[in-house]
Amino acid sequence: MHSEVVYDMKDVWSNIQAVLQVLLSEYLDVRNTLSSRQQAPSDFDEPSMDIGVYFGKKRPGRPKKIPLFRFDASLHALSTNSYIEDTRQFEASVLGQQSLLTVMSKQQKICKPSAFNITAIYKPLKLFIQEIEDAMEAPPSLQEFITDFVQNAFLGQVHKRVSESIDVATRGFDALRNVIDEKVRRELGVPRPLLQSTVTVDESIGELQELMMALPDYADQFLTMVCNVLREYRDKCHSAYRDIVQHGADDRRVISAMWAKDEDISRFLRSLPSWRTLQPTADGKELDGTVCSEQEMRALNSKEAVILITNLSTDETLIPQQEIITDVTQMRTVANVHESLEWFASRLDQMTDSLAECSGNQPSDNKEADQLPADTVPVSPKTLESLRSLVQDFRDLAEVCLLLLHLEVRVHCFYYLLPVTKQSNYAGPIDDLDPDSNVLKLNKDLSSMEEVLSQSLQPKKFKYIFETLGYLVSSILISCVQFLKKINENGIKKMCRNILAIQQNLTNITLTRETDLDRARQFYELLYLSPDDVLNGIAEKGPHFTGTEYTYLIQLYHRSHPGNAITLQEARMRRLTEIMEKGQNETV
Repeated sequence: MHSEVVYDMKDVWSNIQAVLQVLLSEYLDVRNTLSSRQQAPSDFDEPSMDIGVYFGKKRPGRPKKIPLFRFDASLHALSTNSYIEDTRQFEASVLGQQSLLTVMSKQQKICKPSAFNITAIYKPLKLFIQEIEDAMEAPPSLQEFITDFVQNAFLGQVHKRVSESIDVATRGFDALRNVIDEKVRRELGVPRPLLQSTVTVDESIGELQELMMALPDYADQFLTMVCNVLREYRDKCHSAYRDIVQHGADDRRVISAMWAKDEDISRFLRSLPSWRTLQPTADGKELDGTVCSEQEMRALNSKEAVILITNLSTDETLIPQQEIITDVTQMRTVANVHESLEWFASRLDQMTDSLAECSGNQPSDNKEADQLPADTVPVSPKTLESLRSLVQDFRDLAEVCLLLLHLEVRVHCFYYLLPVTKQSNYAGPIDDLDPDSNVLKLNKDLSSMEEVLSQSLQPKKFKYIFETLGYLVSSILISCVQFLKKINENGIKKMCRNILAIQQNLTNITLTRETDLDRARQFYELLYLSPDDVLNGIAEKGPHFTGTEYTYLIQLYHRSHPGNAITLQEARMRRLTEIMEKGQNETV
């Protein structure tokens, strides 16, 4: 006689799934996870009270009795309570009234219950669910349980955790000013300090990337979270940048910020060899610094100086103080933002390439591979493209910050040097042994910026900020000779002292002798000679300066010696033109 089958395999698998759901509910802390997502009750939901109770006559309260001692912790009380608890559990188990969840709650767990335990068991569970599905030939309830937990509980927990972490890192006025300490910097292997907020966001992005690998079926949702986090942080970085470069009620920007965003000026600066040497090549190496000859470099430096001089010193006006960044700590912040976002963009690039490779959205060189690897992370091409766009936004802002610093240092030179020629007196009767006060202020300002930027920028970028500065200063002083009303020998000596003071300071900053400033000194020393001697020197040895610069020189000489007839000045100007044209024809 065959025994009757009481349970079939579907019943067995159903009970296995039920037990697993109870087990997972305990270790995934489902109850607390779901309760944490519920909104707190509103203050307006309190039950109404009779206002009369506040005005009615109250009985005097009876004095409260305070016990002097208790027996709860006595040996007899503890033994009695333990006996009662054991009896209750035994009766409940005999009568079948105690649930599996209650039994498990009394047992020691192998790990702390947490919703994030799903990351360790998701892939094994997925394989097990597939086995159940093959056996039952129907979607298992365990799959529904896991899907419901991840979508309705876990994703919310992740979003809350990431949001809180980033909110703490980016909250407050100094959120984008605080940098990591030396220990963290060494652990990250970065040459200069990074913003704490950037490192925190990077850690959160790393956690989300790990979740994408652990729960590949939800990779696109996690990648969407990544994009949302990046958008929020990008906006905060842009806001911090605007707070530094904007001034006034009309939100006008400082000169360097306007130029950094100007397409023509920005495109020209990015075309210079000094900028190109900062950009890594396709193989990750830096370009050789000798990308052009010294003569070509001088021509490009001259073009940059001409662009800046044309925009800033074509008339008698000076640069208002609000048009420059006067607080060097703000320049440190800009430098920190640059270094941080450049590092961050590089990290995001690696992540993007990894996701593109894992998701199959990147063309592979191996044409024989007919199927994707087992660890495929399915993300949509649209979301991946959004990520690439955000990475480029961070890189663009990092480059704008570096261009801003490059231009800001140069605008400071104009700010202090224009008054040197437009306001100072160089025709006084006394030989002033000290440099001009504005020259001393410029040197102090340059030293302050050097101290701040040398600590915040990598050496190659620090060099980019300060190199060719001597050529610009020399060009400014030569160009602004047109604004000098008159000059005598004492004034010539004073101007040469100005040049020497700046040259010594720049030499201390760049650790190279700024020979370009010798050119400015030689130009002003020509004022010791008469215009005829200058013209004879040009005819014999060739010009060392442009025709326009010689014109300014002759005009200043005649302003300083008003006794000469105007016809003599005109004759000298004609001779200068002839000599310069003759020299050009011989060169051709």
